[in-house]
Amino acid sequence: MNSIKRILTVAFMACFSLGVFGQAAWVEPEDPDVTQPVRLYVDLDKTTNTSCKDLPGPFHIWTWSPAELGASSPKVNGTGDKPWKSSNDVLVMKKDESKGPKVWYYEMIPTEFYEVPASDIYSKGIKFLVKPKDGGGYGEPDLKTEDFTITISAPKLIRGFIYQFPAIINDNELTTLIYNNPVDTNPGMKDLAAGDAFMWIKCTATDTVSSTTITYQPASFFLTANNPKLQMMKDEATGMFSLTMVPREFFGLKPSEKVKEIECTVRRKVYTSALDRTIEQPKFKGGCK
Repeated sequence: MNSIKRILTVAFMACFSLGVFGQAAWVEPEDPDVTQPVRLYVDLDKTTNTSCKDLPGPFHIWTWSPAELGASSPKVNGTGDKPWKSSNDVLVMKKDESKGPKVWYYEMIPTEFYEVPASDIYSKGIKFLVKPKDGGGYGEPDLKTEDFTITISAPKLIRGFIYQFPAIINDNELTTLIYNNPVDTNPGMKDLAAGDAFMWIKCTATDTVSSTTITYQPASFFLTANNPKLQMMKDEATGMFSLTMVPREFFGLKPSEKVKEIECTVRRKVYTSALDRTIEQPKFKGGCK
């Protein structure tokens, strides 16, 4: 079960499905960034429920996790008074014969499709099945595959002297930037006192309407200590410093703008040379909201 690819399996037939029928469904790329396009693949030759196997298609996905979109959404699973018999054409899949004669896929950006933060996808997974537009039912046999669950692991956080929490920065959610002063290797930054650590920070945002890129910088590096909101708070128990914000409010983003990345570094209140700043200047990727 520890395949490099994220294997989607039937909940009650997981071992049987993998052992006998092979891999029925998977996600590409193998270790996806859920804020970027991914493809959900299904091979109808390998599903345990074979009611769709000999149908010509096209097929649709029907999905309910990490969120099921309601009737008001343009991505609702089905339409009309009998939604199971009328799948939404927005959810139609495409055929990929390069991977097999009965392989179909659906492409999405998970955070945008489900309208949830990346953390929800990592914790809940993506759950779906595949069916023709008319899935039968209402007294007729259901035409569908078994339920699939895809589990995607959150990216591993490789922590330097400066790191963020949570791992994915979302525009409208609390984000804490942490400076681990005790492990900083720059001798000039050792044992900083409370009030002596300031964060230079820059946000690059994308306007979703005009597709333009905008930069927000509360202060230049040399004037950082003049801006009180850039002063980091010290935890006396650990010696670590932190700066907590909601990015949209902190940088003053417009409603149409989304964080693309945040770049930052830490310096002393009084800066005289490179010994008065940490050598790290990481860039953290923005997420969905």
